[in-house]
Amino acid sequence: MTQDSLIYCSEKNISHMNPQRHPISSMASSISFAVYDRLLSIDPQTKSTRSSIGTLEKIYQNDTVYVFNIAKDISFQSNQFFTPTRKLNAEDVAFSFDRMINKDNPFYRPIEDFPYISHMDIVNNLISVKAVGPYKVEFKVKQPTNLLQPFLATDNSVILSKEYADTIIKKNLPIDTIDHYAIGSGPYQLNTFVRGRYAKLKKFYDYHGPKPQVQNLILTNSYRANKLLYKLFTGECHIISNPTASQMSFLQKVPEDFNILQKNTINGTFIIYNTKKPYLSTGALRRTLSSMFSLEELNSTVFFDQGHYIVELFDEKPANFLKIQNNSPSPATGSSSIDDVEKELLGENVSKPLVHERSDKFVNQFNEDIPEYAIPKKEIPEPGYELFAHVLTRDEYLEAYETLKQQEIEITIFQSNVISNTAHSKIAQFLKSNFEKKGIKARIKTYRTNQGQNRLKKGLFDIAIVNVYSDSESLIYQMISCRKNNRRRSSLNSNISYTGNYTGWCNDTLENMYEDLSYLDKNDPDAIRLQKYIMNILVNEMPVYPLIYNINLFVAMEYIKGLEPTPYGGVSFINAYIEKNRGTDK
Repeated sequence: MTQDSLIYCSEKNISHMNPQRHPISSMASSISFAVYDRLLSIDPQTKSTRSSIGTLEKIYQNDTVYVFNIAKDISFQSNQFFTPTRKLNAEDVAFSFDRMINKDNPFYRPIEDFPYISHMDIVNNLISVKAVGPYKVEFKVKQPTNLLQPFLATDNSVILSKEYADTIIKKNLPIDTIDHYAIGSGPYQLNTFVRGRYAKLKKFYDYHGPKPQVQNLILTNSYRANKLLYKLFTGECHIISNPTASQMSFLQKVPEDFNILQKNTINGTFIIYNTKKPYLSTGALRRTLSSMFSLEELNSTVFFDQGHYIVELFDEKPANFLKIQNNSPSPATGSSSIDDVEKELLGENVSKPLVHERSDKFVNQFNEDIPEYAIPKKEIPEPGYELFAHVLTRDEYLEAYETLKQQEIEITIFQSNVISNTAHSKIAQFLKSNFEKKGIKARIKTYRTNQGQNRLKKGLFDIAIVNVYSDSESLIYQMISCRKNNRRRSSLNSNISYTGNYTGWCNDTLENMYEDLSYLDKNDPDAIRLQKYIMNILVNEMPVYPLIYNINLFVAMEYIKGLEPTPYGGVSFINAYIEKNRGTDK
């Protein structure tokens, strides 16, 4: 391997060379920063939006019209189909977003072909995007929103060339040419692209910013975890993304050979419940099933203690997440372990069948009432304040337990030849084993991605294991939002960063809270109170159960320097270089 080439190997597939067509992912983010520019960017320290090639000039008409100035003297790249004759201007910015909302645009595609738009739910609020001057572009929205600027700063909101699009039409090339044979204005330009396998990039000498130090950049992927790590050791890869938990445990034993780059983007694993099933229709039933295993044991068994607990994002310890109150007449009242209650139940000689009525008013409907236990104190909670005050009573637990014992719970996972599927299979085996130890029958069903997605949409499942790739603020919302669910299209394949609401559980109060939360700074006292409301409701109704999340990681050979994480979980190569006299013999 020469000093002029750098190879990045990801677990994510390269389906397109246009990040617009990707969900948020490590590969899409890396492509974005290598090949393209964005109108705005994310400040890595404050997480707020800032200027990139665009600067916000003004907002007017009751906060529904945004005008941005575009930087001048920015060059586009070229390829075998296209050589630019002008610099980037407002027409390019307008075209890049108009293709998402304007059905008359020849490059328009339906919303499901732009997965990240569904994730941010901004497209339905956009009316138009148009150039109002050579270097001035106007975005018009239906209602005031604080989501437009974060949307324009995502790694997926890249700027395309309108002139390139016009050339594709004139030459009668396939419309998808714009997404496969990339033309951007970033530090690297596309040389060769083989869909689903690799992309070879080369240094773009007319880039308007600091020039990259590495001449050639190769982006590729491997579906097999062991092969990915093997290539790192053989020098076939300089950088790999998101090694498995067992691999990280090994790599940490030889830290002198590698640099580990961490990005605090969350890849969370959840159980989602089908609340329309009678035996999963109440919070008590779902919480009781969730109590049949330990998060700590799951982390140790499946993730080699490399995972982090999602519940800790909300200031709650895993051991305290599910509470059961022992309200038996014995003197030892107060809290009781789940095992103690189980022993009492399993020790009974007669097990009578119980009919569990739907006493939970939050199941499968909107409701404006907030239960008393969901309302936190008016003051900001002090350290040690018990957030989830509504414990599951002993009688509720015993009744739910009896109901669950009469069922066979199907655990749904999705067939995929990606690395994360290995963990899902192990999680499913772990759950099955723990359920059966408690006397609850279980089976594991694996479905192809499309088949499995259709089954979720039709409610043909009991519980399913899914991954969500997001920031902590929107990690749960995307799985329990019902108001906007009919405008979403989603998939569970390896590239999709979110899953829609397949639980059948809706709560209008929760929707309003999340909307109010979106207008507040997360450190605002009102935002903290809203988070307490939200988490109290979710913990007690439990349409989803948060398991483990992993931090986005990149592992590079120790002689690779200057790598930087991108805001949405990729890696930037603009300042990367290969240390002299190192790695040349690989």
